[in-house]
Amino acid sequence: MRIADAIVTALRELDTRYVFGVSGANVEHLHDSIERLGQGRLSAVLTKREDGAAFMADARARIHRTLGVCCSTSGGGMMNLVPGLAESHAESVPVLAVVGQTPTTLDGRGSFQDSSGIGRTIDALSLLRSVTKKTVRITGPEGFWEIFRDAMETALSGRKGPVALLIPRNCYDLEVGAPPADWPKSLDELTRTEPVDDTAVRQLFRRLRDATAPVLLLGHGVRRSTDPDAVRRFALRAKIPVVTTMGARGEFPNEDPLYLGVVGAGGHPSAATYIEKSDLVVPVGTGLAMMTRGPVSGLAPDRVVAVNIDPGELQRAELADTVVQGDAGVVFERLLDLLDQEPFTLPAAADYELRRFVPRLAEPVPGRQLPSRTGLLQSEAVRILQDHLPSDGHVLYDAGNCAVASMHYSFVPPGSSSTIALGMGGMGYSIGAAIGAQLGTPEGTRTVVMCGDGAFLMSGLEVHTAVELGLPILYVVFNNGMHGMCATRQQTFFDSRITAVQYTPVDARSVASGLGTPDRLWIGSAETPAELAEQLDQYGRRSHLPGVLELRIDTEEVPPFAGFLPADEPTTVVPTPWRFKAPLDCGAVTSV
Repeated sequence: MRIADAIVTALRELDTRYVFGVSGANVEHLHDSIERLGQGRLSAVLTKREDGAAFMADARARIHRTLGVCCSTSGGGMMNLVPGLAESHAESVPVLAVVGQTPTTLDGRGSFQDSSGIGRTIDALSLLRSVTKKTVRITGPEGFWEIFRDAMETALSGRKGPVALLIPRNCYDLEVGAPPADWPKSLDELTRTEPVDDTAVRQLFRRLRDATAPVLLLGHGVRRSTDPDAVRRFALRAKIPVVTTMGARGEFPNEDPLYLGVVGAGGHPSAATYIEKSDLVVPVGTGLAMMTRGPVSGLAPDRVVAVNIDPGELQRAELADTVVQGDAGVVFERLLDLLDQEPFTLPAAADYELRRFVPRLAEPVPGRQLPSRTGLLQSEAVRILQDHLPSDGHVLYDAGNCAVASMHYSFVPPGSSSTIALGMGGMGYSIGAAIGAQLGTPEGTRTVVMCGDGAFLMSGLEVHTAVELGLPILYVVFNNGMHGMCATRQQTFFDSRITAVQYTPVDARSVASGLGTPDRLWIGSAETPAELAEQLDQYGRRSHLPGVLELRIDTEEVPPFAGFLPADEPTTVVPTPWRFKAPLDCGAVTSV
């Protein structure tokens, strides 16, 4: 069996299902093998750019708890993979990247796109090692099966992350023989799970049992654990309140009374207050990075006991007195065993009311004419969109003010995932990632993306990939003709000297119209609440198609982002989904 065929056969039998990428001279052997050997069980997904391929692989792995696979040719193709691999590395997402290289016989001899590191050439090994858990260059048939198995085990085990295989063009046809007799038959067999310290788990159990107001703080690492449901079951059985990070809003049912909201830079002030008063905070599957740690940073470390497969970041930040090292699923399965032996439940959080910041208009950006108050505001749009978000589907958020507002002023519908890229925070991630989220889902599943016009300008052509695949993804584009978060920062911290954030307005509807005919792509636009409601009703009748819905936002609001708000910023109580059937209220918009 040749190397190219060996990779494809293994990925097919391990049910990875998709390889995202753009072909080229030094990766075409891989695509030819997929065409010959995929058998309808492994498909090549042609993306518009390689960063889109890496974003798709990331979301495929992140949301579906599998190994995402992407590929690229050498040179610029390889360089374009870097943003996506860096995101996966920062957020511990298991991705395998197969990267074509020029023939070994031409290393350092002037080959086109040479990245051998010889002379003045780019050193692909050093470059990709900085954004992956491991990068290996295959230069011969010796030990191939061991190298390939180790690559996937590395991606899937411990603190998960991306691994890159560099394969020179002249190596794809090398014979490596049949897979070893003990070759794994599933991805589960490639996931090494380290035992946890039972003494540490028992100590955590006792502290939870003895606490008067504990709270679990769930991060997105919960989803990639061996048993995410064990975390939820323990919280529900012991009646322990739960908050989530911005990246893990879907990891606990938002409709459950135990759910207190989101913490972090765009979180809910009531959740932050609850944590500040809690006598025990247990972060699970989160390293408490700066965008997340919020109220935890003000606590004495002895009030924080974390559960994390990699305690490094928590220990370096000195945020937790104790870290129970281990996979969250394994730890909470053991906690459930202890709960069976010594049952306990906590009283309900007394008088807790989920509160959000009251939306208010921002100071006008210099040079922008403030229209009459008849247009559509972000907070209004989110309130209307809430009733159209899919249950048992996927919601993805891009970077910027629109994403913060969308997360802050909405709930995650039952059964749906909620995803945002906070590792590298790259604009445009959600547009390609939605394809990785939607692919492989049951019929009837829908995906919604909340992104700004800046993200759409960067990566919007990946909508064409959704059109080609016929995926029911609705791309909601908040169009305000600028990078709103950057403008807010310049207003707040640079005396409103607005520079390098505004651009000539783009007609997103017209751009999208070139990406698919009306029978394959639905397109809409709205600039008032009534128009938005009408457009959503229209799309609801064609929601089997991909769609682009442009929201023309002329009047800016202060984003509900902690770094931009004073300590006494007004808040409002939010009717929560388990008590009210009426549309969720963001609170009345106030003027500056």
